[in-house]
Amino acid sequence: MKKPDCYSEEVVHHQSWFYRLLLLGALMLTACSVLPSTAPVRTSERVVLRLWHAWPAADSRVLQALVDQFNQTHPESQIVLQSRPAVSLPSDVATTISEGGGPHLVIVQSHMLGMLVQAGVLRSLDDMLSNSEVNSLLPAAVGAAQVSVAGQPVLFGVPITFDTLALYYNRANVLQPPSSTEELLLTARALTNRNQTPPVWGLAYNLSLDRTIGYLYAFGGRVFDENGAVVLGSSGRAGTERWLTWLSQLYRDEQLLATLDGVLVDRALQAREAIMTIDWAHAQAEYRAIWNDQLGVTPLPVLSAEDRVPQPYVQADVIALNARLDNQAEQAAAQTFIRFMLDINSQRALLVAGRQPTQLALQLSDNDLADSVQLAAARAFRLQAQNGLPMPADRVAHEIVWTTLVEMQLNAVRGLLTPEQAVTLADEFLRSRLASP
Repeated sequence: MKKPDCYSEEVVHHQSWFYRLLLLGALMLTACSVLPSTAPVRTSERVVLRLWHAWPAADSRVLQALVDQFNQTHPESQIVLQSRPAVSLPSDVATTISEGGGPHLVIVQSHMLGMLVQAGVLRSLDDMLSNSEVNSLLPAAVGAAQVSVAGQPVLFGVPITFDTLALYYNRANVLQPPSSTEELLLTARALTNRNQTPPVWGLAYNLSLDRTIGYLYAFGGRVFDENGAVVLGSSGRAGTERWLTWLSQLYRDEQLLATLDGVLVDRALQAREAIMTIDWAHAQAEYRAIWNDQLGVTPLPVLSAEDRVPQPYVQADVIALNARLDNQAEQAAAQTFIRFMLDINSQRALLVAGRQPTQLALQLSDNDLADSVQLAAARAFRLQAQNGLPMPADRVAHEIVWTTLVEMQLNAVRGLLTPEQAVTLADEFLRSRLASP
C-alpha cells in the first residue's frame, strides 16, 4: 500500500529520533532503580517518634518543655508527646504494639516492665547506653528497670527519675529530725495531744506494705535468698515475725495515728493535725502545700534495736522502646533522646519540677536552681535511695508475692493471726505457687 503524501521521509526521520529518546529515558530510569542501597539519598524528612506517657498535668508541662527543647536542638528528629490515661497505659501499650502499632517510646513506671516484657512488646536496651552511662545513674533505679530473662537481669527501661520513701516533718515543731525509730516514737508521742479538738498527732503513719516493708529488711526478715528460693518461713522467719510484731505495736499505740486506713492518715495531714509522716517522694508537692517552707525531709530513721538502715523500695519512671523499633534511623533518634533526658540540664529541670533525678553527676548543689527546701529533700531522697532496694519488676512479684505479703501483714497487724501463723501461711502459699514444674 502506498504511503500518503504527508507521510514523508522527514517525518519518519523525526519519529525515529523521538523513539530513541523514549528508549534512552527508559534506560536511564532503569539504571537509577538499580543503584546500590548505600548510595546517598538526600531528603528533608525528619525522623518522627511518638512518645506516650501518663504524667499528671503539672509534670506533663515540664516534659513537654523538654521535648520542645530537644526538637529545636535536634532538627533531624521530632518527638511527638502524647498523653494517655494512667490506668490504661500499660494495657494500651501492650495491645497496640502487639497489633503492629503503638508508640515508638513510652514512659512507664518500672514495676510495669515485667508485664510488658512478658507480652513481648518491649525492646532490650542493654545496647543503648555504655557501661559508663549506666554507672552514672542511681544503681537502685537501674535495678528497678531490669527484668530477669533466662535468669539474667536485662535492661528494658532507662530510668530518668526515681521514687522512694522518706520521713516528712514540720520543721516548726521538730527542730532536729529523729535519726532512729526510738527517737521517732518518743518525739511523736511527746507531740501528740489527744485532748485537743481536733487532736494533734505527732506521727501519722499509713502502715500499708509499700510504706513499711523497708523495715522488714532492717529487722532481718527475708522473702527470698540470693538464688531466688523462698526463705520467708525459714531463715527469714525470725526477722519477719519481729517486723510484724513491731507493726502491731504501732497499730495499737494510742499516742500514734498508725493505721491501715490511708484515708484517715491523709485527712489528718491535710487538716494540719499531724506533724510527721512517712511517704513517697512523689508526694512532696502535697506536703509543701501543707507546711510551706517549714517542710522537712530526712531519710527513714534507723531501726534502734538492730541499728540497721531500713531498705525501702526504689521505683523509677523509665523510657522504654517498642519491640518493633528495628529501623536504624529511628533507633538512633531514640538513643539521642534518651541521652538528652539523662543530660544534667534535663535532669535539673526535672528536679525543679519536683521529680527526683537519677543522674548522679547532678550534684544537688545550691546552683541547681531548685529552692533550698527542694534541694534538702532531694538530698534526703537520694541518700535513702542509695540504701534502698530496686522494686521488683517481674510480673510474678506483683501478682503473687506482693499480694501474699499484703495479706500476711494485714492478718498479723489486725490480730487475726499471730505473726508466727501469718508467716507460716504466707511461706506455704508462696512455696506452692512458685514451685518449679
